Amino acid sequence: MINRKTFIVLTICALLIFIVPSLFPVRLVLAQSIANVNPHQTRCRNLVGTYIAQTFLNGDFTGRRVLTLTEDGNFFVTDSNQGGTQGVPIAAQSSPNNRFTNGQGVWECTKTGDFTAKSLNFNFPDPQSTLSVKTARVDYSATFSSQTQTVQGTFEIRTFNLTENPLEDNVPVSQGESFTFTGQRVIIGD
Repeated sequence: MINRKTFIVLTICALLIFIVPSLFPVRLVLAQSIANVNPHQTRCRNLVGTYIAQTFLNGDFTGRRVLTLTEDGNFFVTDSNQGGTQGVPIAAQSSPNNRFTNGQGVWECTKTGDFTAKSLNFNFPDPQSTLSVKTARVDYSATFSSQTQTVQGTFEIRTFNLTENPLEDNVPVSQGESFTFTGQRVIIGD
């Protein structure tokens, strides 16, 4: 009796193995290696990380930025001036875009081992203003020193109306929207 029950259970299992896949076909998904995403990215894996940067406008200190470059090419930015002009360095107080979100975008390694990046964020008008929300595109260009684990470069801010596409449209850089920066990699330990 036990042998008969075992045989029936095994027969049902064997049938299910052949029937279920035909009812619910399974497709294999092959992951693409990160190295195949961009041939230059493999050369720049040493750039991946988070950096604390100082920003300057015409040589005057305007604040700090946290820049994060991920291995898969994503780029994240947080700025010390995002909350408005209250308490920010004097050089940053005249900026018209001091109420904005974190920036998110992409970065790419250049043939020389440096990087370029593009981030997007939203700019909010002063609460008492009747102006509308804008989209900002920030274009970065930087060099990396593997010896000192530092980056230095420039970024330019372009502001667009919400109806404009910041990836296709282009506007000139506003006065006071072209910055330099220097940054140091954030590490744990010595």
